[in-house]
Amino acid sequence: QNSAYKNTNDVSSTSIDGSPSDASWLGQFNSNRVAVKLMSLGVDEGTALETGEIVQQHVLARTARRRVRQFLKERDAMWRSTTSSSGGGSSGEPITEQQKQTLKEDEEEEEENLPSIPSYGLDDVVDLLLEFGLTGNDMAAIFSHTPSLTLMLPRRIQQQQKGGDDTESSGGETLEETTQRAFTGLLCKTLKLRRYDARKVLRNCPGLLTMRGSRSSLQVVKLMTKLGVSTGSIARDKPALPKLLSRSPAGIFRLVSFLASDAVRMPTSKIGPLLRRKECAELLDAVVPVPRMGDNKVVSAATTTIRQNETPTAANTDADEIASFIWGKSSELRREQINSVYRDMSKTAWTLRHKIGTEDLGKVIAAYPSVLLLDASENILPTASYMMNELGLWEDDLPSVLQLYPALFGMGRSQMEQVTSYLLSLEVEREALASIFRAFPSLLALDVEKDMKPVVSFLREIGVANIGRFVTRLPPILGYSIDDELIPKWEYLKEVCLYNIFELSRFPAYFSYPLDRVIKTRYEYLRIVKRIPTQLLPLDGILRYGDKDFATLVAGDTDAGETYAKFAKQKRTTKAGGTTAKLQQQRKNNRRKQRKSLPTAATVKKRRSNKTNKNRTNDDSNR
Repeated sequence: QNSAYKNTNDVSSTSIDGSPSDASWLGQFNSNRVAVKLMSLGVDEGTALETGEIVQQHVLARTARRRVRQFLKERDAMWRSTTSSSGGGSSGEPITEQQKQTLKEDEEEEEENLPSIPSYGLDDVVDLLLEFGLTGNDMAAIFSHTPSLTLMLPRRIQQQQKGGDDTESSGGETLEETTQRAFTGLLCKTLKLRRYDARKVLRNCPGLLTMRGSRSSLQVVKLMTKLGVSTGSIARDKPALPKLLSRSPAGIFRLVSFLASDAVRMPTSKIGPLLRRKECAELLDAVVPVPRMGDNKVVSAATTTIRQNETPTAANTDADEIASFIWGKSSELRREQINSVYRDMSKTAWTLRHKIGTEDLGKVIAAYPSVLLLDASENILPTASYMMNELGLWEDDLPSVLQLYPALFGMGRSQMEQVTSYLLSLEVEREALASIFRAFPSLLALDVEKDMKPVVSFLREIGVANIGRFVTRLPPILGYSIDDELIPKWEYLKEVCLYNIFELSRFPAYFSYPLDRVIKTRYEYLRIVKRIPTQLLPLDGILRYGDKDFATLVAGDTDAGETYAKFAKQKRTTKAGGTTAKLQQQRKNNRRKQRKSLPTAATVKKRRSNKTNKNRTNDDSNR
């Protein structure tokens, strides 16, 4: 803690109106004093010093704003007094008695509204948060992203004098009330989070304990429940919960209105589940960004500049950033950016509906929400042109391709050209490209080096001669996992089929069937139940039929597949039971290991006896 006192006391040397008592009150927000307070609550020194620096910079920035307002008030008062003493108004006319009385009343009102020194401090804020069960580390995280809480009025009974800008309770709310609303009411009762999880949300959710943040979070949860999302589903997604609660409810409502409008025509029952999905995070960040709670670098620049320059009009290189921070111009720029995004989304929706021919645009957005953020002239139309001119797709095929894989329109043309060139190098016919990508457009998103080439090498190793024909008959194989799908199925095929590579070349779709649920079940049914040798049976004859037709045409059953259905069900149950038995056995083994590691009663008794004897020996030696 001694290292926390090395820096100078910047805050205590800076006052709002120059009074020593005001400066002494602000001195408690010095970075070192804040750090010492947090370290006394168990926070490590580095985190405490960093938090203290953030709090100090915030207080200095607020002090700078107060000095600017005080300067403007004094200037206006001086102008009025000059005008009054000269005996004339701004137009040179003599000032009337009524105007003099008005000026006198304004001056008296200003004197009455001068800020008084608050009767509370940082210790009161910390004590209140401790009563709600927050730890020192919780407070360090909260003060780091929302340092304004340190200046907030803790309790209602402490508001003996109103200090204007000294508190954040401009609407008359205290920190106790906002914490009760956000922490106890919303997180613990409404969302039913455990206190540990609720504290974790507070640490990662800027502004949640402020008056505006606590009210906005309640409105967000209420809006999501109106859209059909339960509070349980909201609470389950704990990593995304802080960001959701930090978003503007008005911004979310505007997005909902846009999705339900004629531009998209998405049912409102589908909008709520869409907004809580991870895939929708990019769209939400574009139109409902999390509000900036204060950039510490800008705060530091503004504070340093205004402390060095007595007037706010002094020229400096960071003038735009300082003005943006002090007068809030960044919010205007953010609103303009959001309006621009909505204009672009309207153009994109119109292009998808009228030029691409998408009828159910809501289904496309549900599959790929970021499609609305694509530029119509730079992404969507060039991709559609390439697919029609180079790949041979018809214009009528584009809506179905878009619905199958909407992310295709967000890919670059170079990626699609690379995949197409590689398929042609495998001797896939150019005329077959249209049918391949019409049915499997996701192939265009595969990586040639990581996904396609290893599969082609595996097929050549097992003896497939005509790779182009094999891929044409089963295009999705280029995206299959070699270790999880191809190798296990190939090893099993070598066991049950004599001419395995010949049958595989005749029927490449073998790799598309599930190994346990279909392939093994049917071969075991023929071999174990029907006593039919399978080594010479054609591969496609066993797999291409449905379960009922397989039992009737291949196995020769006359009960419409009931016997095979019972066999398949019993096999699945046995496998599930075996997995459960393995888990239970593993748990038993873990318990046995734990018991072996624990000392027995005799061992504990022996240790106690040895300890007692040792203490007696020490006592004797001391005597």
